[in-house]
Amino acid sequence: MEYTYTQLVTYFLFYGFLGWVLEVIVVAVKDRRFSNRGFFDLPVCLQYGVMVDILILVLPTLQEHFLLRYLFTLAVVSVTEYLAGDLSRRIWRRRLWQYEKNGLFGGERKGLLLAMGKAAAVLLLAQLVHPLIFTVSSLIPVFVLRVADGIILGILGLDLAAVLYAVHKSKTQEELLEARKVQQNEQLAVQGRLGAKLYHAVWNRLNRAYPDMEERQGEESADYVFARGVCLDKLIWVFIICAFLGDLIETLFCRVTGGVWMSRSSVIYGAFSIVWGIGAVLLTVVLQRLSGKEDRYVFFAGAVLGGAYEYLCSVFTEVFFGTTFWDYSWMPFNIGGRTNLLYCIFWGLLSVVWVKICYPVISGWIEKLPALWAKVATWAVIVLMVCDALLSAAVMVRYVERKAGKQAQTVAEIFLDAHYSDELVEKVWPNMEIQE
Repeated sequence: MEYTYTQLVTYFLFYGFLGWVLEVIVVAVKDRRFSNRGFFDLPVCLQYGVMVDILILVLPTLQEHFLLRYLFTLAVVSVTEYLAGDLSRRIWRRRLWQYEKNGLFGGERKGLLLAMGKAAAVLLLAQLVHPLIFTVSSLIPVFVLRVADGIILGILGLDLAAVLYAVHKSKTQEELLEARKVQQNEQLAVQGRLGAKLYHAVWNRLNRAYPDMEERQGEESADYVFARGVCLDKLIWVFIICAFLGDLIETLFCRVTGGVWMSRSSVIYGAFSIVWGIGAVLLTVVLQRLSGKEDRYVFFAGAVLGGAYEYLCSVFTEVFFGTTFWDYSWMPFNIGGRTNLLYCIFWGLLSVVWVKICYPVISGWIEKLPALWAKVATWAVIVLMVCDALLSAAVMVRYVERKAGKQAQTVAEIFLDAHYSDELVEKVWPNMEIQE
């Protein structure tokens, strides 16, 4: 099956709603009460939409390998759930559910069994239920889907704004504790009747949905330290540092093994490998829970996570850009030429080295940076990297179009043709191949 962007957005929203329904049913059966689950006030748990969208794109490429399909599903479900829980914790400043213990990366047998059960259920959904959903959605006019998607996304945007407003009004620890008293009709100092009602509604819903939620502990300090803990600022610098080091390592590897200097950068400007940068961020966020465990736990989790991540990156560039940047078909125990057993072992070893040795050192360096200048530099890096990535994607897409014989028609296409020739593109990305 091939999907349009409209279909992917539709499935994202539909399966987000379906996931919410399933969570409500589970809680109703377990606790005998209705609970509006999820991050939003609307009936949607978007992590399920993310899971299914990834799986319906990747699983068809693993059609002949049932075990690999299951392992990939296990990795996607576990990572998506973990990241969703971590993101909600950072925004709400509370743990809504025990995603750390009840998952693949918690280092507990119960978490592993739960993760395996969830992966089996999601795999069955993607393999058996989704074809029916695909058939039904194909009968709906594209215009209707686009209008419906636009309306729902707009409502979700308003819902997100309400959530962020409520969180903003509770940004100190004392105000967070006062939020419990809202259920007892005690008034909080919030300006405006509409704002007060909005604040009360959001926090009341959260308290009812997650009565056992835990507040974040141990992250507040009287002395401000730049990028304390695993925060956005630190992850940005982890991304930049590892993207540069990854590009450097691959360049030296090509020189030693092939005798040639070859560009290994992912972007048009700068020596940065986005694959390495995002990989380091994933290892940091997901595997920190295992930092105190024995090495074998970190190795196994890193091997599964790394192999699934490398495979997903290959599918992503092929589906969205029509290109591939590596092919391991010549290596033994390869998986569709996108990854292989040896490299999964490398990912496992790299995870142990990163979690146990490298990250603690780099984290310490980052936290010693001057707070004000480091904050300014962080935002400057974000802006520059986003611009570089968007420009690189546009250059790549236009390169594929030129090879297909499409003439420049818009001002942007004329600009790209004039400043980023085929020779330049092939110099920056020498291993890139266009898929037919």
